[in-house]
Amino acid sequence: MTAAGWNLLLLVLFAAQHSGMARWRGLRRRTYALASYAAVAAVGALWRPLPDLLWRTPPWVWPLWAASGVLLVWAAVSLGAGELLGWREPGPPVFREPFLYRFSRHPLYVAVLGLLWLRPLMTEGGLLLAAGLTVYLLIGMQWEERKLARELGEVYRAYQRRVRPLL
Repeated sequence: MTAAGWNLLLLVLFAAQHSGMARWRGLRRRTYALASYAAVAAVGALWRPLPDLLWRTPPWVWPLWAASGVLLVWAAVSLGAGELLGWREPGPPVFREPFLYRFSRHPLYVAVLGLLWLRPLMTEGGLLLAAGLTVYLLIGMQWEERKLARELGEVYRAYQRRVRPLL
């Protein structure tokens, strides 16, 4: 199997684990988070390098890339990093709209997309990772939106009408 094929298989296996376990009823958040950490570590450890450089981003883009990392932390903390990371079990679903979520329903996704696509050096492997995770995020966002609308009802549907999903 080629390195690109192997890496794509790793991304598909990660997506299956991450999305599949997210739908298990009664699964503790900590178990899900630990399994997801292990899956990410496995992708990182087993990823085969595709080092050919495709492009360099201009220096004026680098602060946007760094800002994506800040945005990721800010969005996670404002949403409740303890629950997100599996340190605490989430309570019943309650609609909240922290500051960043007034401008984007998914600022975490905006941050991840910024980190993936605005990187200073884009290699073949980086492009495969960025493209694969972008597809996964866009599909997952649709599933998450339906779940949130089902769980939270009209308050979330009104939020969907008022706030854009990404930017």
